[in-house]
Amino acid sequence: MLSKKKPGGARRKTLSRDIAEVLTRRITSGQYEVGTKMPTERLLSIEFGVNRHAVREALKRLEAIGLIRIKHGAGIFIERANLTAGIEIFDTLLTNEDGSVNKAFLRDVLEFRRQMIMIIARLAVRRRKPRELGRICRLIDDLIFVQGKYESDEEARITIDLFEAMTAATHNQVYMLIHNTLSRIFWHLRNTFDLVLFYSEEDLVMMKQLREAFEFSNVEQAEEVVSRYLTYLEKAFQEHLQGVDAE
Repeated sequence: MLSKKKPGGARRKTLSRDIAEVLTRRITSGQYEVGTKMPTERLLSIEFGVNRHAVREALKRLEAIGLIRIKHGAGIFIERANLTAGIEIFDTLLTNEDGSVNKAFLRDVLEFRRQMIMIIARLAVRRRKPRELGRICRLIDDLIFVQGKYESDEEARITIDLFEAMTAATHNQVYMLIHNTLSRIFWHLRNTFDLVLFYSEEDLVMMKQLREAFEFSNVEQAEEVVSRYLTYLEKAFQEHLQGVDAE
């Protein structure tokens, strides 16, 4: 049964979202097999301890992203998630039903993020306009300035702004949209694991090298610097995951 603390429409919206997340996990994990029928609205409302309106809203969410197909008079059928679902379910898949991190999906996200950021770095160096170069350089300077002086939240915010500026410099809307999703996930993970993003002289040197790569349009140097940073970040995540396993 789900918690029902909020009043009125806000409560229904929260309940329907929570139900949709639970059902999404069941579908993507294979608990509900492709082509089979889901439990009826009535059975789901009994299971979750909510009214049928909240269940109906949750099912509409799932149908909108292609996870189910509702045939009136016939039932609710499971669609093939890997053919119909998109980045809109990233947030849901990142955690298990008990709130713990879905480690397998996190590894998939980190692998994809590496490949995407490498492409973004390459395109940004080649395509950046003078104004975009100025913003990227200012953000790198800000990152160097705040390192070790303020709370790590400020470093994280500037880091996200930097990668956002790099993504904008690609002039590719698809990368920008995907980056929005990954940034949201990155911020959530950073807070979950309380990661320190920069803490050594080597990190500062790395940022200066990235600035230089953008100033002189050095694609190879930009790729090398970004690859080193991503390797550090991935290692930090892996260490935290191992720590969770050991607990």
